[in-house]
Amino acid sequence: MSSDSLFTTMAGLQAITANMQALSSNLANTATTGYQAIQVATEASPYTGGNAPSGADAVALTPNPNLTPGPLTQTGDPLDVALGGDAWLQVQTPNGDALTRDGSLQVTNAGILADANGNPVLNVSGQPISVPAVTKLTIGEDGTVSGTLASQPNAAPESFGQIGLVSTPSGVLTPISGTLFSPPAGATLTPSADGSLHQGYLNQSNVDATQAMMDLINDSRSYQLQTTMLKTQSGNNDALNTLLTQG
Repeated sequence: MSSDSLFTTMAGLQAITANMQALSSNLANTATTGYQAIQVATEASPYTGGNAPSGADAVALTPNPNLTPGPLTQTGDPLDVALGGDAWLQVQTPNGDALTRDGSLQVTNAGILADANGNPVLNVSGQPISVPAVTKLTIGEDGTVSGTLASQPNAAPESFGQIGLVSTPSGVLTPISGTLFSPPAGATLTPSADGSLHQGYLNQSNVDATQAMMDLINDSRSYQLQTTMLKTQSGNNDALNTLLTQG
């Protein structure tokens, strides 16, 4: 057996391993609110160098999420919002702005509308939204945040800003952690054309658990087959080297 076949088998193992890692992550997040299943892609990278074998290595690319929003479930919590259409919430993290479909919101002690991790949710101008103490908070389908001030319970509701909904930018969204994604470097975020918010609801994970489990089983079988081939090829090479040495 030539060394080329060994390199080919190793490339196959790398591609299978990357996909199994993505599937495992998806299965672990089937109950995570707003989770977007990640999908792994690989590309061929030809071997280089004077003694490089023929063929190419399999290089795993940045996982890109399945962009389909997860199904809606009703919670009744006024600080929960589900997203409809091609829309993302834009939040401010310590490492820059990020996108998410986890609409589990909160009002921090500082009076800032934030996601479940305390990252400020940005308005249509890309700024945080301040929310004072209110008796009733309303979030409209267009993202308008309003309520009646607790200090003036008989006054008319006031508007405190409008949550900005952005469309999926072109390019690859890079997973940061949990349900957060970093937009492509230099990408311009534009308002969603058909986005909407649904107060009292949340987007569930969009992972198809049954399909993911079947894919993981198939990949496990493929991995086992590839490792068996690798051992066989290695054993054949050892036997051939022994014959050549004895000869």
